[in-house]
Amino acid sequence: MEKKRRLSSLKKKIIVFVILCWGVPIAVFFAYTTSSYRKGIIEKTEGLMEDQLENMASFASIRIEDAITLCQRPSYEKTWENAWKKYLRGDYSRNDYLQDVYTSLRGKFYLDERFNMYAYYCYGTEDPESFSSRTGISLKSYVDEIQPYLKDVIDSDSAYACVRVVDGRIFIVRNLYTTMDYTRYGTLVVELNRSKVFQDVDTGLLNDMVVCFGSRDARVDFVKNEEKSDKEQLLEQLLQKYDGVGNHTFSKAEDATYRAYLYQERRDDFHIGIVLFARKSELYSGLYQFYTIVVLMFLLLIPLFGYVVYFIRRNIQHPIDRMLRASGRMEAGEMGITVEGDMPNQEFMQMKESFDSMSAQVKYLFDSMYSEKLARKDAQIQALQAQINPHFLYNTLEYINMEVYSNHTKNASMMIQNLADFMRIGLNFGGELISISKELAHVQAYVNIMNYRFSHKICFTSDIPKELLSYEILKIILQDIYILL
Repeated sequence: MEKKRRLSSLKKKIIVFVILCWGVPIAVFFAYTTSSYRKGIIEKTEGLMEDQLENMASFASIRIEDAITLCQRPSYEKTWENAWKKYLRGDYSRNDYLQDVYTSLRGKFYLDERFNMYAYYCYGTEDPESFSSRTGISLKSYVDEIQPYLKDVIDSDSAYACVRVVDGRIFIVRNLYTTMDYTRYGTLVVELNRSKVFQDVDTGLLNDMVVCFGSRDARVDFVKNEEKSDKEQLLEQLLQKYDGVGNHTFSKAEDATYRAYLYQERRDDFHIGIVLFARKSELYSGLYQFYTIVVLMFLLLIPLFGYVVYFIRRNIQHPIDRMLRASGRMEAGEMGITVEGDMPNQEFMQMKESFDSMSAQVKYLFDSMYSEKLARKDAQIQALQAQINPHFLYNTLEYINMEVYSNHTKNASMMIQNLADFMRIGLNFGGELISISKELAHVQAYVNIMNYRFSHKICFTSDIPKELLSYEILKIILQDIYILL
């Protein structure tokens, strides 16, 4: 038997249909919009950060280059060179020579807020001959704490300005040579005022910035002490990418809280690298606001989707369930059943009325057919009873009684068996049709009974092809045979 295929419910199909035709397009739209908007915000933010880093590096470099130019000016003005030459010729005493240098230094660097300190070395001396600081650092502190880190430049034979960072302080070191014969006569060391170098940088950004000059160890760290531990790992990742030679290159790194950027730029006299940290919550605040709006819209759509489900259940599922229950009860035998309650809409109300009408008609037809069937069965029983020859039945029973009385129990048993077969086949459970083989068995049972009564004087034979025995005919159609007998 073929297995009946299990069908899915209409409710599930409708919900899936609503999701596919309503929920999926909205989800795809929001996903596409969110992805596009996110990509646009990230690209725009990355571009702004790169521009900002480039501008900060450019402004700081310009101020450092201005300071380097100012350190080169004494060579072009020859004030210090002439004083040194006069000292060599004996026209100046050492004090006169240093006084001219001191006067020039004070006018150029001490009164300029871009500088915190200056130190002037006469060629061949270990310590500065002229020193002054606007930050209160003493000459001894400078010699003990700063000078050892500048010694290699001071002792080198190069006229190029060198930018050095010592303990987060920015220094420019330049050896001084005569313009004509390139003879070394001194060294100038100045400390730059960091706040002036980076005065164009917003304070909020400055506190999230680290600046390197030439190497990852020569850096100026503006990050607040309480935040350094949080940013240390990101800083190390980016400093690994700082090579001191890259020009206009950007690198990035991020963790769960911060996103960091490294910009490198090569200048004529130094190399600068700026690391800038930005909190993701601030960097992508516009994106997070958009996410919030999207989430709120989805939350607003949830009640709407719930109402759609409620609408489907109330106006489609519940009426269908009630009609299915009524149909099931009718199938179980409750004729004339009606659909309970009122329907929520006109369409289902028409279906309910049609079902109730159909159910009433089916009950009427069923009752009529049942009554007719009972009447027909009664008539059939009466016809069957009329078909049996009462004399045949009486005679057979009388003969069986005689056999039993004569103690011929075997003959009596056989006659009872044949009589039972005769009656069973004749009744045929109320059916109108009977197979030829059964009809022949019915006749044979009659003949057997008669042979017991008349000492087997009756011979009954049939010549019917076997393939016809299963064919059905009207029952007791061979009745005339044994009536004639």
